[in-house]
Amino acid sequence: MGTVLRIGIVGCGGHMYEFLYNCLKWVPDVSVLAVCDIDESKLDRFTAMYSIPSRYTDYNEMFAKESLDAIIVVINETEHYAVAKAAMLAGIHVFVEKTPGNNTQEAEELAFIQQQTGKTTMVGFNRRFMTSYAMAKEISQRAEFGDILMYQSQFNTSPYRNDAFFKLNHIIHHLDLARFLLGELEITHVQRVALNERMVGYTISIRSEKGAIGTIQSGSLLDEMYPIERLELIGNRRNIVVDNVKSLVYNRPPQPKDKFKPYTLTDGGDSLTWNMSHGLYPRFSYHGYEDEIYYFLTCVREGRSPEPSIADSVNTMKLLDQLEAHLAI
Repeated sequence: MGTVLRIGIVGCGGHMYEFLYNCLKWVPDVSVLAVCDIDESKLDRFTAMYSIPSRYTDYNEMFAKESLDAIIVVINETEHYAVAKAAMLAGIHVFVEKTPGNNTQEAEELAFIQQQTGKTTMVGFNRRFMTSYAMAKEISQRAEFGDILMYQSQFNTSPYRNDAFFKLNHIIHHLDLARFLLGELEITHVQRVALNERMVGYTISIRSEKGAIGTIQSGSLLDEMYPIERLELIGNRRNIVVDNVKSLVYNRPPQPKDKFKPYTLTDGGDSLTWNMSHGLYPRFSYHGYEDEIYYFLTCVREGRSPEPSIADSVNTMKLLDQLEAHLAI
């Protein structure tokens, strides 16, 4: 592999055009050689804006003609499996947005191909890289926190395409976040409410291998313009609250205050708070996309296995199977 990483992009839709492509500016020594999309109008817009040398409507043709080190795949979720498989077999490292396949079996096959080819392959579960959730994990692993005992998350959104797509594309994020924070877990109970096929809600009860208990509430009954995301982790006389991604509060047992004297904040006792500053020039989003792209390409350059890898994502996909099994009871 040369000094400069040669990158291809598959999928020139809104997420790639408006945001993800620009995350590459944080990574040194990369060059985007080619882009691919089945929609010529998206290719026109993308190549005009970003001056990409080559364009394709067939990713297999791009893999055959271009000398690529890695690709970034952001397309219709149902096609992620086929593109990731073809790329690995062509000797190309892969970053693929979640979810890696339509089901656990496809994810397992990708994991097998990754083992056979040795290609660096990562799935874009960006909540593992969000500033607030990364902070929450670091705090929860401190000895003072005493392990996570209880877990509660909310992850809501606007009406979705359908119930099945909502689970595969939306709930999957917080199933993976729970694994990231708690370790391996099982689903113990599921409740569902529905207004119609596009508007559904789930309460999912979970238990981790370490004994933590919790719930994940996720529905397509709200509006994305409202605050839709919240997490609380409870430890030993302490808790961590992440509110709408942009703020974190770590509450610790406060020390007694002397009455009738000036009050002061106590190191090690009073709450710690982080808030994203909206007063700064918006160079960085804190939504994890910049960090995950930088991390993936650093792993490619250094020959390291990233997390979440395809193999790791199989366990997240298996939680969807558990969810469906509970619904069938």
